[in-house]
Amino acid sequence: MIKTNETIILNPISDIVISDIKKSIKRLYIAVPFISAFSKKILEKKYINNISEKRLITKFDETNINTFDIPSLQYLLNEGFEILFNNNIHLKLYITDNDAIITSSNLTKGGFENNIELSVKVASSNLAYSVEVFDDLWNSSRENKITNKLLNQNLDKYNVLKKKQKYEKNAIIKLSQTIIQNSLNIEHLLDDIFNEKGEYHKKISLAYKVNKRRNKVKLQLKHEGFNRDIFYVSDSDLDNKETLYYDFSYGDEWKLAGTGLRKTQFKDVFESPIFKSVIDYIFPESIGLEPWNFDEDKSFQNFCNGLFDFDIPQYSEALPIRLASYFYPDIFLPIFKLEHLQGVCETLGLTTKAKSRGDRLFAYNSFLREIMKDIPYDNYIKSNMVYRLLYSIKLYKRLANAESFDEIKNSYKKKWVQEFIEKGKITLKNISAI
Repeated sequence: MIKTNETIILNPISDIVISDIKKSIKRLYIAVPFISAFSKKILEKKYINNISEKRLITKFDETNINTFDIPSLQYLLNEGFEILFNNNIHLKLYITDNDAIITSSNLTKGGFENNIELSVKVASSNLAYSVEVFDDLWNSSRENKITNKLLNQNLDKYNVLKKKQKYEKNAIIKLSQTIIQNSLNIEHLLDDIFNEKGEYHKKISLAYKVNKRRNKVKLQLKHEGFNRDIFYVSDSDLDNKETLYYDFSYGDEWKLAGTGLRKTQFKDVFESPIFKSVIDYIFPESIGLEPWNFDEDKSFQNFCNGLFDFDIPQYSEALPIRLASYFYPDIFLPIFKLEHLQGVCETLGLTTKAKSRGDRLFAYNSFLREIMKDIPYDNYIKSNMVYRLLYSIKLYKRLANAESFDEIKNSYKKKWVQEFIEKGKITLKNISAI
């Protein structure tokens, strides 16, 4: 029963809505799916302080950060709003003492100012009907009350969603491959490395063992949430050997894929007050969010960028990549230095403009996943092959520059690198490259 004589308004509507709010004493009713921090501008304390009844109906849906703006909801609760949620609403309705606006505008800067939106200020004869519509919606949503307790319970989810949103506008990193022209046949080199099957048996057995442990940890996190004891207890604690700290420093995880980090580096990160936020982000199922979709390039790249975005001493490059490979061993090669990944990728002809650590991690792992997709081994074996490939090529180039083998080997101080140089020599001889 909508009557005529309405006023049609194009954006911006901020000044109009604020003016109506300033003149209101008894009520301010708002029904809108999306709100943002912009709501603090429209609903500034000095505008709403003297209004007796302030009500908001909105969405509270963790699948969309725009319907899950916890800081804005906390602000409105603190300013005296009663807030209910209804995840089925799509209408946008703003009601004061003497006016009602039906609009396409959400309570966001875009909705009120930047977007092309259309609003109708209803005639006074339709004000009562607008209030009736709001009251019906309010009464049907009474069981869904938003409180500070509910918001605090969901703050971890909000923080993960906010971090995900941070990189949404980044362009997908482009990858291209060029054929490297030199006298070394890379395909023959990789074939020889692949065919040394005997070397991989121990890795396969160890991978089976650690994957069983990892799956137990993920199940525990999924069903019980974060527990720091999973990751770290002190060296004197009898349960120390059950922690990831021990496993990364001395145990099977270290045997499978050592990082070169000191145990104090793991300790400092795992003890950090914000380490829970790292795990919430890496494994969102631990706080009841949907898992990452690594089959979608955008999601994969966003994950990689956010992975490094935590301000914790000792948490810089190797440890974030180590945690990513722990939770997602089918996605990330357990190679913890970007320069190592870069070296082998460029050797195989990768060209990319990736610059940030996250973009580079995405580019290198995406490229190698595609290059090595036909290899019927997991990423532990593939990472071993990648290092074999990298150091065989380094050895070949240096021998071609007339350096002696002993000189080359001794120039590397780490024993594990020297071992790869030794294996590289055997491989290069097998394919008659030297």
